[in-house]
Amino acid sequence: MIIILFIIGFVLGLFYAFIGEKLPLLVPEVIEKESNSWILNLFIGVVNALVLLVSYYVFGLSYEFFASLIIVGLVLIIFISDFKYMIILDSPLVVAAIFILILRAYFYGFKNMGLSLLSGVVLFVLMLLIGLLGKKMFQKEALGGGDIKLAGVIGIILGFKLGLVSIILSSLLALPYAIGAMMLNKNSEVPFGPFLISSMAIVFIFADKFSNLIAFLF
Repeated sequence: MIIILFIIGFVLGLFYAFIGEKLPLLVPEVIEKESNSWILNLFIGVVNALVLLVSYYVFGLSYEFFASLIIVGLVLIIFISDFKYMIILDSPLVVAAIFILILRAYFYGFKNMGLSLLSGVVLFVLMLLIGLLGKKMFQKEALGGGDIKLAGVIGIILGFKLGLVSIILSSLLALPYAIGAMMLNKNSEVPFGPFLISSMAIVFIFADKFSNLIAFLF
């Protein structure tokens, strides 16, 4: 069973690496860059396989197990596409959101699914307003459209409170990178997507601890 799960996870990891690298090339303005090294693809495959094994061992065949598979897929795809091409595609976000909503409805009922969808909409609108405010203040795009849509997916996966914590955490994670990038190149853009998706994964894994922190503070 372990070997079968490892193989499935490894193949899925290679698929995610392929999607993250090749799917952005369907956008006309994206310029193709050098292909990922076989070492990187191998690493991604092994990481995804290990995540699948650990998730199965910890969660069993539960909502958390299937949600973790969706999250790690998003993490890998967005890391590659945003760092390499500075773009977050709609299709992985839409597919992930649909699967999460289906899982919510199956494991927790349609009411829970509706609340998850509402949380996603609220966080999407919140990030949209932040993006518009940043554009007005700095006279340039402060947030990409992909980042705003990703925030909506984060709300669907984590709910409003944990989703908001995830967005705040992503800003803290991105700050050192942004400072370093500005020091090296004043005109460089910071890919925010990888930090958003990484913070979402962190909050998802330690959801109980973050929930306790929210309860303690408020």
